Amino acid sequence: MPRTAILKPAFREARDKQGLAAWAVNVPANLSPTGRRQELFFSTKADAKVECEKLKARKDNFGSSLTAMTPARIAEAAEAFKILDPINVDLLTAVRGYVKSHKARSASIPFLKLFNLYLDAKQDRNPRYLQELRITRDRMPQLHTKLVCDISYRDLEPILKEMTPGARNPVMRYLRAVFFYGIKRGYLTENPIARLDFAERPRREVETIPADQVSKMLNHALETDLELLPFLVCGFFCGIRPDGELQKLEWRDIDFSDSDSAVVIRPEVSKTNRRRFIDLSDNAKAWLKTYVGRGGTLAGRIVPFNYSQLRTHRKANREAAGITQWPKQGMRHTYCSNWLAKHGDINKLVLQSGHDSVDTMWRHYHRGTTKAEADKFWNIRPPTAAGNIVPMAKAS
Repeated sequence: MPRTAILKPAFREARDKQGLAAWAVNVPANLSPTGRRQELFFSTKADAKVECEKLKARKDNFGSSLTAMTPARIAEAAEAFKILDPINVDLLTAVRGYVKSHKARSASIPFLKLFNLYLDAKQDRNPRYLQELRITRDRMPQLHTKLVCDISYRDLEPILKEMTPGARNPVMRYLRAVFFYGIKRGYLTENPIARLDFAERPRREVETIPADQVSKMLNHALETDLELLPFLVCGFFCGIRPDGELQKLEWRDIDFSDSDSAVVIRPEVSKTNRRRFIDLSDNAKAWLKTYVGRGGTLAGRIVPFNYSQLRTHRKANREAAGITQWPKQGMRHTYCSNWLAKHGDINKLVLQSGHDSVDTMWRHYHRGTTKAEADKFWNIRPPTAAGNIVPMAKAS
């Protein structure tokens, strides 16, 4: 082959390394990705010609690109290679990486702005949740002006380490939700919470409210705070989540007129956005009918208070019943434990309570209370008979 052939791509008939007939393409060093002369083998002449055309185009582009290189740019490129060679990164990869990072920073927004956008998007959530979000936002002012794409787990770790395990885990969940919201909108590409570990907390036994205290709470509401009574009935005897679901529940969702009485949790009410049906126990129906007999209204929402008012009413009610320490999710845990102790059907309890995991429900509520206590619980009834109250059609 003529010596000039090494200066441009060419192909010839040859045999490959296994001795099979092939077409060989000569790749000069100045066009080879390795910087050294190469010989590529192809099974057909057509494939070899296509590769040659690609190499010729690369050669032409290389020549024209040199005309745009000033001596200053060539010097900068040489300096860049000097910096990149020790870490084995080529210049094009480094430049593309920088451009990608630059575009990401240009599209990003400060942490405070992202958090406020998330709060605006969640205005339909319950007030307690929104308040916890605002507290989380305000406890880390050092991040407020920082672009979210620049926040890493290293920025969050020292802030979270100062918190107790009980405070750390909820804050991490709130931050994770905020950062995922930002990822969906293109403000950052990676959630920094994914690189952090949640605090390990020892599992505690589920705490329930004794039947005697439940009875005191219901009777106190009946006598002195009638508007609170449906909230307590649906919380204790239906297990409806007090934060979020109960505040959205309306009287049209409750039918306590016959033996098939039930509460319908609409998707827009449900925490999990799934419709579910909860059987009304006999004592729950008795309390609701007594509520009607005492003049209770069946219009609109069953909880006529805002978040702050409800907290005040509940506090007074608990104090009247002699309860000084209220367990988290006390009404819901009491319902689930007593329902499972009486009926034993874990699958139906999962459906009625709106949980996802049978295993989790069983671990939490199996033997959460005794059968004797459950019998007392499901026999808590109003002090006066409701027999003189005419059964109502489904409330509307």
